[in-house]
Amino acid sequence: MQVRWEYLTPPDFKKLAREEQVCILPIGSLERHGDHVPYGADGLVCHEIAVRAAQIEPCVVFPAYWFGQVHEAACFAGTVNFPTDFCCKMLECLLDELARNGFKKILIVSGHGGNTNWLQYFIMSQCERKVDYSVYSAFAYGEGRFSKLDIWETPQGGHADENETSLVMAAAPGTVKLEYQKEAEPVLPKGDLDHLGSRIYSGLFWYANYPQNITGTPSAASQEKGEIALNAAAEDMADIIRIVKNDTKLPELQREFWYRRSHPLD
Repeated sequence: MQVRWEYLTPPDFKKLAREEQVCILPIGSLERHGDHVPYGADGLVCHEIAVRAAQIEPCVVFPAYWFGQVHEAACFAGTVNFPTDFCCKMLECLLDELARNGFKKILIVSGHGGNTNWLQYFIMSQCERKVDYSVYSAFAYGEGRFSKLDIWETPQGGHADENETSLVMAAAPGTVKLEYQKEAEPVLPKGDLDHLGSRIYSGLFWYANYPQNITGTPSAASQEKGEIALNAAAEDMADIIRIVKNDTKLPELQREFWYRRSHPLD
């Protein structure tokens, strides 16, 4: 079943949009993942999971959207990072355009850990706008069936490690070049800001641990592991799509919220 926005014909698009009214917006980033993984890793994996999930639980999948929050990697060649206000405005305009095309529910699926807090704040900020659609967000993988996989041979670090490298191998075959990986493995956190303690936060916390944007043991990765992981993540995402489709409470609460906001003395 075709679910990719860019591949759908107008009759098929209209039918799927009318029947399901859910659109997935996969968000990644363009950033360094060591020397062996392509810049688009997060978006490539996220989009592939969304497509596989939508083939299980039908909805429309927008093309991978690359412009998330990636301030922490802005020092590396190949990173594309926009100012925060511009990044938020672009995403807001895109959501409005998706809704204009008939979608009442938009599920933002992120494949980049650095997007998590930004997306939570962004979605909270949408309470400032009265719109006729609902926005949800979820991370592309990490829980459910995916979390129970026993295929990994090394501890995972969360970035360009065995896990993520395998996912990219399966989502975008031929793009990973393990021969370029020259860092001593496993790549462990340097801890350059550990003296600050756990209660103090800095925007350079990630860079202080992983100045090459690589973790773990990438050499243990394989396309076969990636396929297993992608399919598990897709099944988990299909569950999320199903929940979003069946939800009636969030739209109801939005209407209540905006009535109370415009009638504060009622």
